[in-house]
This record gives sequence, structure tokens and C-alpha cells, in this order.
Amino acid sequence: MSTLLRCLMVCAAISTVLVLAPVTTTASASNAVSVDDLIPSMSSGQAYSERYSFAVDLDNGGHVGMNWTISNLGIRNGYGAAEVRVRHPDIDNYDSSERERRSNWSYDEQSFSLDIADTTVRAVDDGVFELNYDGGDVRVELRFENTIDMWQPEAIEDESDFYRFTMVSPRANVTGRIYLDGQWHDVTGTNSGYADHVVTNVAPYNLANRFTRMRQYDDDVFVMWREVGLTDDFGGRSNTWVVVGVGDQIVYSDTNPEVRYGDLERDDETGYHVPDAIQVLSQQGDDELRLTLRRDEHHRTDLLEHHGRMARMVASAVSDPYQYDVHGEYALQVNVGDRQLRLMSDGHVTIDYVNQ
Repeated sequence: MSTLLRCLMVCAAISTVLVLAPVTTTASASNAVSVDDLIPSMSSGQAYSERYSFAVDLDNGGHVGMNWTISNLGIRNGYGAAEVRVRHPDIDNYDSSERERRSNWSYDEQSFSLDIADTTVRAVDDGVFELNYDGGDVRVELRFENTIDMWQPEAIEDESDFYRFTMVSPRANVTGRIYLDGQWHDVTGTNSGYADHVVTNVAPYNLANRFTRMRQYDDDVFVMWREVGLTDDFGGRSNTWVVVGVGDQIVYSDTNPEVRYGDLERDDETGYHVPDAIQVLSQQGDDELRLTLRRDEHHRTDLLEHHGRMARMVASAVSDPYQYDVHGEYALQVNVGDRQLRLMSDGHVTIDYVNQ
């Protein structure tokens, strides 16, 4: 099941949003964050959900992703779900997804530790996380050690409603092993681990119309840009931020950049628009950032097409979800004091549309 469809069904929103006109956001500065902030909130709100997502591109070309979701949407409160995906040269693609009622999964109220459906994650130190999965024929044991500190922009809040996003691991070194075909295989991911956490008590289709995200690794440089285009109920504005890391440090961050979109192409089949160019511009005193992506091609995905009748019925009642992957060349320029960073590379932006 796609991330956005699950968001629509279990309120586990983890993306961010695209607006269709130049806009300056009003988000304030980022907050300090620690592993204690990752302990589940366990709210009683009907639309409450939390999602923890960890992923690593392995040095041998494989990939491992593990997600944990807590949600109140549905018949029962506090159900938990765990997902595992493994890509490895020695096996076919492996995917597992299980859901449990509240009485069958556990978490630690004093430190970050979560155990759902034979899949666990816990913090063993600030910026160090251990992940385990026991699926019988396939098992996973991984250790994430952050090479860039956790980072969190200001929450989106409106009275009692909120949406908080945390980059748990902007970049991490990953070590561990995977049990496949009756034997253990050691694996590593050099500076290629990533993790984030979202907690909200607002359904995504009530919070925003569109979500946008860009995450790019180019050797020693890390770029993350996200944007949430809020619905009229939440002010109708854009909430966006951008972060650039080099080596083991964040060298530039702004929770109030300007976003510009050029030459919007309307998809007549869906009514949504795809930009030919995107710019993220930031000026903070003498320091500045310019991020530009020019579209070469894009791919559209109907997020309801390959899901069961019940899933389509539930999601389509409140949304019209499509995803666009926009591929092209991006250019980054960052000036901080007397230091300058220039980079050009292939990249892509993912746009999740929820409603017109």
C-alpha cells in the first residue's frame, strides 16, 4: 500500500506539499530535538497517528526499509502496523506488512523503544538506533549511527491541532546483517541511512491539498526540501523548509524560504499541475541559498489503482490522490560567510496531490 494511501486511511501523513504560485512561508525557526521526543504520544484523538520511517541504501546495491505506524483511525484506537522491505542481490524483493491491535504491541514510556509485529526499533544513545525484524526465513538486524544530528522544524499548529515532523537521521552510517536463504549476510550503508518521524492529530486530507518532498545525496552533500500546502481550514498558506548538510554538519537551514514554480503543465486527465521548474530561494543576512530543478520528464501514479475495493472506497470518499515524480537536473548554490557550495546533478521531486 502506498504511503499516501495509508496516510489517507490511517492519518499517517509523512510527506509535504506543493503550491502553484510563488509564496513566502511563515514558519518559524527550528527547535532542538532529542530521542525523548520520539516516544509515542498515544493521543486519544480520532485522527491521531504517528509514523517512524527508516531506510538505507546498502553499499552492495541493496536496500532495506522499515516503518512503524500507530493510528486511531478505524474501528479501534491505537492499532500498530509494521512494514519491512528488503532488496538484496541474493533474493527476490521481500515485503512484509502486519497490523496489530493495541493489546498486542508495546512501547517504552521512558525511552524510545517500539515493538510491533516482530519488528522493533529503539534508541541506544542520542543519534544511535537499533532495528530488528524476525520474519523467520528473513531477518534483519541494523544499527543506525547518525553522521548529522537530528533536526526538527517548527510544528504546524492551529489551536489543538498539530503536525510535527522530525528528521531522526538526516544521514547515518548503517551496519548489521540480514538472514537470507538460511545464512547471515553482513551489510553496510556508508552515510546512506535516513529516518524521519511524523506525529499529527489531523487527517492529511484536512491538513493539506498537496505534499512535496525532495531528498538528495551527492557524495558529501545532503539536501532536503519539504513543503506543506495547507487547506483553507489551516490558513491556506505554504509551510516549507530547506536543509543542506556537508559532511557531518548542517551548513544551511531555513524554515522560511521563498518557493517559485514556472510553466505549470495541466494534466487534463487529473486536473493537477506539474511544474517545468521549481526554485527554492533563501536569504538570511549575507548568507543565501538557491535551489533549482528543471523538469526533463515526469511519471504519474494513481495511488488507488492497484488497491482493493475497500481501500479505494475509503480513500476516494475524502480525496483524489495522485503522485507525480518529477525528474530533471537540479542546481544548488549556497553561500555562507566566505564559503561557497555549487553543485549540479540529476535529481527528482515527488508531489503527492490529495485534493484539488
